Amino acid sequence: MKSKQHNKSQDQNTEKLKEIPKWTRKYAQNRMLTTFVLIVIMCLISMGIGLPMVLVVTAFMKGNMILAGVGIALLVAISISLFIFVSKFGGKNKGLLDQIIDRWIYGKEGTVSTPQPKLSKKMKRLDIVVALVVCVCLIGTMHLYMDGHISVKYLLPVSALFNVPFLVFQYFLQRPRLGPLVLICPILYTIHAILIVAGVPIFFTGNWGILNMFLPVLGYIFLAYMIGHVYSRYALKKLKGLTHLEGDVANGV
Repeated sequence: MKSKQHNKSQDQNTEKLKEIPKWTRKYAQNRMLTTFVLIVIMCLISMGIGLPMVLVVTAFMKGNMILAGVGIALLVAISISLFIFVSKFGGKNKGLLDQIIDRWIYGKEGTVSTPQPKLSKKMKRLDIVVALVVCVCLIGTMHLYMDGHISVKYLLPVSALFNVPFLVFQYFLQRPRLGPLVLICPILYTIHAILIVAGVPIFFTGNWGILNMFLPVLGYIFLAYMIGHVYSRYALKKLKGLTHLEGDVANGV
């Protein structure tokens, strides 16, 4: 009888041990707060470059040289700050910022790693080209909106045409480091755009119109990453349960 119970306990522990790699992977993939902070930083940098550029172009078109000068001064200041930022966290120090943020957020939980995406030189170049194209589309869309060629109603659907493919591209680029929960953002963004085109008035108007380009995508990114974060808590709980094995195996026998 004792032997049967021992064998049953051993079988249960074996099954639990098989589950550990799966839940470790899910936990690691959904420790998303670090990536979320990095995305927010990149969005702020993009806005910091994009808004002054639009200001400069608009000022030149309207012949306002004072406003254009202010915009150029802002661009110079932002470019210098960006150069310092890249020199500190780029090149040989690439990934340093990720580590600093990760230790700050998850330091108490220890370290965990996932296989890093192995990108060829061709894919790295493609990533840069895609990012530049998205920046050009972003600036162009903002300019067309401010010039009256795109109505406030269609600002979000137009921005979805380049933001959604970019978000999906980034997911496939970052696999397996990131899990599929990040795709919640482009899915919701697409649904939002379709609803607006269908006539549902879920967009900002008036002086708040420009927010249609930024707030929805940031909001959906935040939602997707918070769902991922909650799921990582669940995966961590499962892991803690799996490491408490029953019977002799728990005692090292």
